[in-house]
Amino acid sequence: MNTAANTKRVKPSKEERRSLAIIPPEGVPLTLRTASLSVRASAQIVDVIITLIASALVLLTLGLLGSFDFATAQAVASLVFLLIGTPYYVIAELLANGRTPGKRLLGIRVVSADGQGLSVHQIVVRNLMKEIEIFTPLVVLLTASITSPIEPVVAFIWFIIVMIIPIASGKNQRLGDIIAGTAVISNPSSALLPDLANARVDARERFVFTPQQMDLYGAYELQVLERLLRGARNEMTSSRLADVAMRIRRKIGYEETVAPHEEETFLHAFYTAQRGYLEQKKLFGEARADKRHADTPSDTG
Repeated sequence: MNTAANTKRVKPSKEERRSLAIIPPEGVPLTLRTASLSVRASAQIVDVIITLIASALVLLTLGLLGSFDFATAQAVASLVFLLIGTPYYVIAELLANGRTPGKRLLGIRVVSADGQGLSVHQIVVRNLMKEIEIFTPLVVLLTASITSPIEPVVAFIWFIIVMIIPIASGKNQRLGDIIAGTAVISNPSSALLPDLANARVDARERFVFTPQQMDLYGAYELQVLERLLRGARNEMTSSRLADVAMRIRRKIGYEETVAPHEEETFLHAFYTAQRGYLEQKKLFGEARADKRHADTPSDTG
């Protein structure tokens, strides 16, 4: 029996469909969350309002609106909007690393879909395509004449098609993004792990260590201890904590009794004291890589 044939294909969740996996030049895989269409539309509205205000100011400054009849003024206004719009998007995304003012306000940005740096070529291509995809058909619809219904119908059909493409792409990429190899993502939020040196105040008060005891370990052992403490709640058992604490006490000659329920507190106290000691030594130019630092000949003779 073919078990593969009976295995149901798992449908990816909404979050998985909206995720973008990239490998940047550093080689560390990243999973980014693509921006929703509603957020992108909101950012676009903000940018359109900015470009409309800029276009209106240009027209008023030049006094062009009063120099033509309504139809001509409408066409001139549309041309000015197009001439201001494309440079606005290109320059803004170049200067702000893929963010226009609207994108910055809504917390989204443009990135290269292959994980490389966003290039000038990609920014120019995606924004030139935006004029073809969105703004040109909208201008045609707004300036269309009733006596010539063919152009607005074609523009409307084209507009519907380009609106469907982001929905069908899976990554919310419009046609310009697909051609340019870009995607719009939500800005990743920074989630810093709590500082272990500040996590247990009671540990610093309960256990005290001498400089001679601190001198027996270096930065490497401190990093190992930090990893152990960060994974203690979900990876280490109490016996494992007790074993590590016993080894440290034996190494540094710590004679005070440590109760079984204080093993983790002891380790936090030692971590905090050791970290402070090493940082102080480094400040004065004496870096301690590991516990064998004392065996390394001094460069000063």
